[in-house]
Amino acid sequence: MPYVMVPVPEEHVEDVLDFVLRAIARASVQPWDQESLTRFFLDIDEPGRMLLSVVAHAVRADRPLSEDEVSDRIELSRREMVGILQELNELAQAASRPPLLARRKATELLPNGRVTERPIVSMEPEIAALVYEAERAELGAEGSSPGS
Repeated sequence: MPYVMVPVPEEHVEDVLDFVLRAIARASVQPWDQESLTRFFLDIDEPGRMLLSVVAHAVRADRPLSEDEVSDRIELSRREMVGILQELNELAQAASRPPLLARRKATELLPNGRVTERPIVSMEPEIAALVYEAERAELGAEGSSPGS
């Protein structure tokens, strides 16, 4: 693709350069496929696998989990869980892949009719399906080990 020179006011040069670098980084991101996600899943430690697995099962069941629920299920503090979440997303970014997990706010209707927001951990349904298959591949590989 040919380059075009565009005049940019001096006070906006840094902003434009940041924008261009972000656009280049986004363009280089490859989507997850089953092979890459399975390899990633098998290469991470057990707490990371547990986090991915718990969130994937919740997404597949269409029942989002709060950060506290996820922490309880993987038996780690919320702070540790968030650290693992960030580490997994950084590893994905280093591999030029999109983030696996997201933290966001979900609105919830309380029994008294009020609405509240709660922090949840989520992932895209397509990634949840890939994580589920990676987990099955891991369990199949453990079942076929020579010592079993």
